[in-house]
Amino acid sequence: MKIAINAIRVSKKSGGGLETYIINLVNELAKIISRINTNDNELTRIKNIEFDVYTLYPEHFPEVKPERIINPVNVVAQFIGWIKKLIIISQQNIMSDKSDDSLSIWKKILPSGGDTLRILWTQFIFPFYLLTRKYDILFSPTQLDALVLCPIPQIITIHDTIPLLFPEYKHKQKIYLKYLLPMILRKVKRVITISENTKNDVVRFYNVPKEKISAIHYGINKSNLVVSEEDIGNFKRKNGLDRYILCISSNFPHKNLLRLIEAFYIVKNQQEDVSLLIVGYQEKKYQTEMNKKISELVLKNKIKILGHFPQNQLSTIYAGAELFVFPSLYEGFGLPPLEAMTYSCPVVVSNTSSLPEVVGDAGVYVNSYNPEDIANGIIKVLTDENLRHNLIKKGFEQVKKFSWEKAARETLKVFEENLS
Repeated sequence: MKIAINAIRVSKKSGGGLETYIINLVNELAKIISRINTNDNELTRIKNIEFDVYTLYPEHFPEVKPERIINPVNVVAQFIGWIKKLIIISQQNIMSDKSDDSLSIWKKILPSGGDTLRILWTQFIFPFYLLTRKYDILFSPTQLDALVLCPIPQIITIHDTIPLLFPEYKHKQKIYLKYLLPMILRKVKRVITISENTKNDVVRFYNVPKEKISAIHYGINKSNLVVSEEDIGNFKRKNGLDRYILCISSNFPHKNLLRLIEAFYIVKNQQEDVSLLIVGYQEKKYQTEMNKKISELVLKNKIKILGHFPQNQLSTIYAGAELFVFPSLYEGFGLPPLEAMTYSCPVVVSNTSSLPEVVGDAGVYVNSYNPEDIANGIIKVLTDENLRHNLIKKGFEQVKKFSWEKAARETLKVFEENLS
């Protein structure tokens, strides 16, 4: 079995849930496939498995053999070569000596990671290239990078249906997801979703038969890192913090940060020494509304917004928090609450979408549309020491249910079941 994986979505900084999924899943697949190909005791009906990863940033895939990583820039160079052979050189010297300049431009713009360039690669260059390769399956690990015209059997992962659930919010891939993705879903071999909740949404919005969908949860990197009190203290001093409630989230509307700010206003009136720390990518157009809300409630000195942190720096931030709050209106999966649990941080989460499926009995659930209920959940965890210990203990058990190895094995099983 030979598999192609389109990992064009992965950027240099590799932040966000989609990239976390691609990087961890592909690296685990590489480890498992290496064992399968060298160990007869591995339980799989297919022993000779190969896969190529198409990515601009091979450094994110240390488990993949270098010869199995293909840079799209090199494919573009080959593509330009094909075009040169097909075009009759005109008087204007189209694609003549200036073709090297064209390639140098591609080398500059493709790694910039813009969505337009990803679409150009995925929809107009990659399909033609696949015709020259003998792959059994193309795995597109996000719905945003699935091929509309795919010359080989395609399996895709759908992470969420946010643009369809919240049509009032602007989404730059809305047209693609509303009009092109349904066409793709009719043709794909199999669909993977990252939760049962997302599976139900895909059935509901796209009318995909349930038997065509496999729900495979994200994994979680269980950290063995012990965060020192000194590191926590340094972080707090640097950012002017003492006791703090943590929320790791972007500020897109469905993340519900405006209601979290309203809830924190209630919390602050009962717990004056606690602050709210928000970490994550913040879109400017939504930040204005957040700043206005913070000013209205006179919370400027009690709320810190620090923006994006690399994954390897989040351990100290999680470990230093009194609790983690995640009031999102919708999540395809919801990885941050699990990450918080690995650092003995109790969680307060919404009772919506996939979060009960992911958090289980290891969190306090709140009505995400009700700021007072969110505040009550936070206050309960801040003031009840027995509850805190219980949640921390249950959190450690809940995290054990999720691993990238498990996700990779279940994904590989889907590949095997759909081998032509």
